[in-house]
Amino acid sequence: MRFNKVLIANRGEIAIRLIRACHKLNLKAVAVFSDADENALHVALADEAIHIGASEARASYLDADKIIQAALQTGAGAIHPGYGFLSENADFAQRCGDAGIVFVGPSPEVIASMGAKIEAKRIAEKAGVHCVPGYHGDDQSDAMLMQEAERIGTPLLIKASAGGGGRGMRRIDDLSDFQASLSLARDEAKAAFGDPSVLLEKFVEAPRHIEVQILADKHGNVRHLYERDCSVQRNYQKVIEEAPAPNLSPELREQILGDAVKLCEAIGYDNAGTVEFVADAANNVAYFLEMNTRLQVEHPVTEMITGMDLAQWQLRVAAGEELDFKQADVQVNGWAIEARVAAENPAQGYQPETGLITSYLEPELPGLRVDSGICKGSDISPYYDSMLAKVIAYGSGRDEAMRRLQQGLADYQIGGVGVNTAFLYELLDLPAFKAGEHLTSLISSSWPEGWQQPAMSDRELAIAALAWHSTNESSGAETAFGAWASLGAWRIAEHNGRPAEATYYLSCCDGEVVESQVLGRAGQYSVRLNGETLLEARQVRWHNGQLSYREGDALHQLAVEVDGKQVTLRNAAQTLSINVLLAEDMLLGEGEEKATLGNQVLAPTPGLIAEVLVTPGDSVTAGQAVVVLEALKLYQELTAPSDGVIAQLHCQAGDSVNGGDVLVSFESAEGQEEGLRESA
Repeated sequence: MRFNKVLIANRGEIAIRLIRACHKLNLKAVAVFSDADENALHVALADEAIHIGASEARASYLDADKIIQAALQTGAGAIHPGYGFLSENADFAQRCGDAGIVFVGPSPEVIASMGAKIEAKRIAEKAGVHCVPGYHGDDQSDAMLMQEAERIGTPLLIKASAGGGGRGMRRIDDLSDFQASLSLARDEAKAAFGDPSVLLEKFVEAPRHIEVQILADKHGNVRHLYERDCSVQRNYQKVIEEAPAPNLSPELREQILGDAVKLCEAIGYDNAGTVEFVADAANNVAYFLEMNTRLQVEHPVTEMITGMDLAQWQLRVAAGEELDFKQADVQVNGWAIEARVAAENPAQGYQPETGLITSYLEPELPGLRVDSGICKGSDISPYYDSMLAKVIAYGSGRDEAMRRLQQGLADYQIGGVGVNTAFLYELLDLPAFKAGEHLTSLISSSWPEGWQQPAMSDRELAIAALAWHSTNESSGAETAFGAWASLGAWRIAEHNGRPAEATYYLSCCDGEVVESQVLGRAGQYSVRLNGETLLEARQVRWHNGQLSYREGDALHQLAVEVDGKQVTLRNAAQTLSINVLLAEDMLLGEGEEKATLGNQVLAPTPGLIAEVLVTPGDSVTAGQAVVVLEALKLYQELTAPSDGVIAQLHCQAGDSVNGGDVLVSFESAEGQEEGLRESA
């Protein structure tokens, strides 16, 4: 090895993955961390850790000076960028080399050539790679682009040359919309990437996203490790990936594998990389899209079907080692599918979730791998990507891998923040996905109005009431609800020869409140909802966070978490949260909500104010966007709840805010009318 210590210029699950790869090669691993990540898991697992700045990525993980200085300070001979952040930054790679540090990745020249889509298309065409029909010329004038749009025809895509992730991209179905869309795409590309250049491509109407994993060394050896299907996407962001790609004809597979190798040979590529294609499912053809000159999030599925450790090979190649296997030695064995677990609420437009991980239990099943960046006590901040972990399942065939992945998602327990496991579980059940016939439009076509959490059943509500009641009865209810609960929730009836009875109000996620009664004590209970008996439970016990009880001859064991007034149930991969309220909660809380209703806009989660769209004195209408909040790398438009006039701004662009902070105050139209009547 040319180095014995590696600095990992990243965080979360990929940092942990790379730390473990270093340790398997007997290399020391140095972690870097921001203010928000001081207590993060990757910091604890590294041999050394260096603080590099404030929580915002631009002040820490995107600060090349601080990262290179940390490597020099610790004597790290190499820097591994992981993915995201500086991983495809040609200038950063060059600066590493200038400082005498090995950059674990391809050369700066290769990164630059593949990072610009226009240049990448030219290189690909010259190498004989199949490319999407379109225009990627130097002439960026409106007239030339319009002329080329007319030649290509609709539907077509305008794409930012320097971009990705859907930014700077517009679909055109009518050329009369072309000029306006071109201006928007350029503005977005300029703002996001500092480069307004665009290219035009024919839009593929039945698209699949197929990519080829490449591994190459510095001695001219290029190998493909077969393909992956990454067609399950939301807003151009991958959600589920698998290897190999289902229902891919031998001819099409041979074409894309050959094209990927040809491109990498043409540019003198070394290290791990991914060549991405869009496949036209209707016509059985595939076109080169772009190349990612780094390790991909979804690399574990390739590792599971080939038996190769890509992270270790990256380090070995960077140290100058030659690939010790031929192309014929790479064989596909079995099937692997990966799901990205994120801190988000899919039922609320995938709104990011932040907070403290209060409980954590990874699934343990044969053929299952979890790459995670969290543990109990981890703080999920608003500053970075919402992905927490990846669950990867292996099987001898696709059906077995799918079943294992669903079971893994069902068994994965993450408490304290909302996660998308129920959404992922349901995705795997969609008929098109199960048949391997899914396109990139799978999510939007399956849930055109947005995914919704399955409705909570009355039985689940009854179990929540039982769980809260039995927990507080055994531990002393006074600590949870004070004197009201210490009286036994009105157990006066017991003195009259009737069973002890407690009344609770269960508040569901949709705002509905259901009245329940729990009768009995000492491990034997009857639960009623709205007067109807839903549950007769005996031998009620708690053990290691599991509620067990007998109903008839059946023994039930459920994963339940009780935290204050909130009860969280797990059903398959669903996480169901119910708030348990007493009568005084209903009475005391009724007026508080009305006091602030309609005249304030609050931050739904911690985040960064990206833009303030109004000024004091502006008139706004209900639903009008007033503030743009950035949280977990996603942008949310916060809107006025009613018509009115902006009275005061409590934030400005660049401010960091906490969940619940008041951002904008305004006087509602109703309030204005009352004021006018009073003054008259």
